Order: sequence, then C-alpha cells, then structure tokens
Amino acid sequence: MNDNIDIIRQAGFFKEYDHLSNVELLDTLYEIEKKRYSELFGYAYNPTRDENLYSILGLDNKFIDIDLEADVCSGNEVYIWVLNAFAKASNGKFAPTDITEVWESEEGPITVSFTSNGKHIVFAPEYANDWLDQRVFEIIENEMKNADNEKFYICLGPENEWFGQNIIHIRLTHDEKQLLRNKLRWSFPDDNEQFSVEESQIALLYKYLATM
Repeated sequence: MNDNIDIIRQAGFFKEYDHLSNVELLDTLYEIEKKRYSELFGYAYNPTRDENLYSILGLDNKFIDIDLEADVCSGNEVYIWVLNAFAKASNGKFAPTDITEVWESEEGPITVSFTSNGKHIVFAPEYANDWLDQRVFEIIENEMKNADNEKFYICLGPENEWFGQNIIHIRLTHDEKQLLRNKLRWSFPDDNEQFSVEESQIALLYKYLATM
C-alpha cells in the first residue's frame, strides 16, 4: 500500500497534503471520512477504515466517479451538477458560468447552456429516462483543451476493474497518466492503438467497451 500511495502522490493526488507522510495522509483522510459520515447521519460515526486505493482516490476532487444512470429528470438539474463537479475538479481550467438547465416537459426537449472561454455554449441532451447523455463529457473535454498540459482522462482502473455503468474521469498531465499506467497498470481507453487520437475520450470508451 505504501508504494501505491507514493505513486498516486507522484501523479498529483493530494497535493494540499504534500507536507504529510503517507501514514499521516491516510490518518487525515480517515478523519475526513469520519466527519463526512457523521454529518450525513447526524451523529458521531466511525466508518470501517477503508484503505482500498479506489476509496482513497475518491477523497481527492481530481477523481470524478459519474454514474451514467444519474436520476436525470426535470427538477433534478443533474447536468448543472455535472458541469459544476468538473469545474471543481478542473483546478480552474474549466470554469463555466451562467449555467442553466431547462426542460420543456418531463421528457424534454432539454436545453443546457453556459458560458466558457468567452463563448456561449448550448447543448440539447437527448432524454433517455434517468440516464445522462454522454455528450456532456465531450463538451467538457473540448473546453479543457484550452488548459495547459492537463485534461480529464477516462480511466478503467487496474485490469479494467472499474469498468461498469460508472465512468471514472481523472484530471492528469500526460506524464502522470503514463506513470499510473506503467506503475499501477491502470487502463485508459485512449491507449488502445486502434483508436484515432482525434476521437473524444467518451467515444474512445464506448468503442473500447464494444470490443470487450
């Protein structure tokens, strides 16, 4: 575990805790979990200490776990939540403002709009019961192209074990991504040579899943 913690810290996770040792970092993250659960349940609660790497990474906002079946419906403003979640995780590199989500009926049409990089962007998600229209991730990815050397990569985890209806996005530099791929054997759909580098991350993911 200690070696894995070293690697994820080299890959830019938990930078705000650079002054802590690995043991101190894990202790701090556990205290954060205790506080989160206590606030959730309304009383002091000590969760089982989970040092699974997936659970630890979820405490860093550069790691985003999105369930595609996200209770999308009129009034839930799930697209607004997704845009704000990526903005928070982007370290200032995706900064949408004036976000709106308008439903003309319970089954759409749906219009999502926001301002980014000086442009007014309008997106019309397709209604699919409570599932997200994955094109929202393509829009976010395109806006991140104006960032310096970081982007959100889709990650399937070690030996594809994070594969499912959830999509994990991680904000990384290319070198950080390569470190995680080489040292922790994490899979990234865009590593597959059959895919064109011009394709979006979400398109890469779905082409990849079709081959499995």
